[in-house]
Amino acid sequence: MPSDEADLDDSLSYARPTTALWMNEELIALNNTDIREAWYAGHLRSQATTTALQTDWGISTTPWYATNSRESVRKGIYILGEQYGAMSQGAGVKTNAGGARWIMRRSFAELFDPSLRGPELTAAISAWTDTAMDPVQRLRAFVARERRTTSESISVDLPGGDTRQLSPGDSSLILKGVIEIWAIQRLHAPAILTISEPGDKKAFVDERRLAAANISINVSDLLPDALIVDMAANPPEFWIVEAVATGGPVDERRRENFRQWAITQRIKPDQLRFLNAFLSRNDPAAKKHLMDLAVGTYACYLDEPDRELAWDTIKSVVPNNVVTLKRPQQDPLQQQ
Repeated sequence: MPSDEADLDDSLSYARPTTALWMNEELIALNNTDIREAWYAGHLRSQATTTALQTDWGISTTPWYATNSRESVRKGIYILGEQYGAMSQGAGVKTNAGGARWIMRRSFAELFDPSLRGPELTAAISAWTDTAMDPVQRLRAFVARERRTTSESISVDLPGGDTRQLSPGDSSLILKGVIEIWAIQRLHAPAILTISEPGDKKAFVDERRLAAANISINVSDLLPDALIVDMAANPPEFWIVEAVATGGPVDERRRENFRQWAITQRIKPDQLRFLNAFLSRNDPAAKKHLMDLAVGTYACYLDEPDRELAWDTIKSVVPNNVVTLKRPQQDPLQQQ
C-alpha cells in the first residue's frame, strides 16, 4: 500500500495465494523491475504463463509450494495477517479464495527495510505492534518471540501501573498473560497481592494491600504462583492462580490445601476462586492435567487470554439427580 490510509482501488497490485506459492529463490532475488512486473502480470493468468516466462529468462521453474497448498497460505498468512494489522483486502475486488485481493500495509512493509538492524529494528517492531495490535495480539506476538530467546527477565505490567521483572521461562510468560490480560478483563478492580516463582517464593508482595486486607504471608505457607484480589467484589474475591507450565494444577487435594491455608489467613473459603493457566490447548501440560482440575475451578490459555473454561458440578433441578422410572403395568390378559 502507498500508505496505511490510502484508498484501495484497482490501480494497486494485489497478491493471491499463488503469488507466494509459485515463487522460488531465484525469482525473489531478481531486482529487475520489468521482469518482476511481467511475472506478476503473468501469474494472474496461469501457472503455465509464469513457467514459460521463467524458461525464457533461464530461471528455475520449480515453485516453492504446490498449488494445492493455497489454503494454508490464504488462512495462515493473508487472513492471519489481516487480523494482526499487517495485510488489507482491496475494495471491490474478487472475493473467491484464489482471487488477487490481498495487499501488505505500508507500516508493516517498512519493517523489512534492510537498513533496520539490531536495536533500531527492535524499536521499529515494538512501535508497530503498539500501534497495529490490540493487547491480546501484542501478548501473542511477545510470547512467540520470547519463547525463542534467552532473555534475562520478563517484564510484567501490574494493574496499578507498576512493572515487575520475572525470571525467564514459560511459567513467567503464563503469569504475564494472566496479570496483563485475563485479570483486566475478568475482574472489576484487580490487585496483585503476591507473585511466586521457583526459587523465590515471594518474588513480589504488595505489603500495603496485604495489610489493608489484614493478611499475613509466611514464606513457609502453601503459596500459589499468584494471588489476585478483586477489590470491587463484595466481599472481596481472592483468586488462587497456578501457572501450569509442567505440573501443579489445582486438583482436589490442592484445592483443599488452599482452603485450609486461607483459613489461617482469615480468608473465608467461599471467597476463594481458582484459576489454572496453561500455555495453550495443545500444550502437553494442558492435555495431561485438564482431567485433574478440581470441581469449582477455572482454566485459561496463554494464547487465548480473553477466554476461560469453567469446571463445576451441574446444579440439577431433579432432587438428588436421580430419576425413578416406573415399570409399565402389563395387561392381565397379556400375562396369560
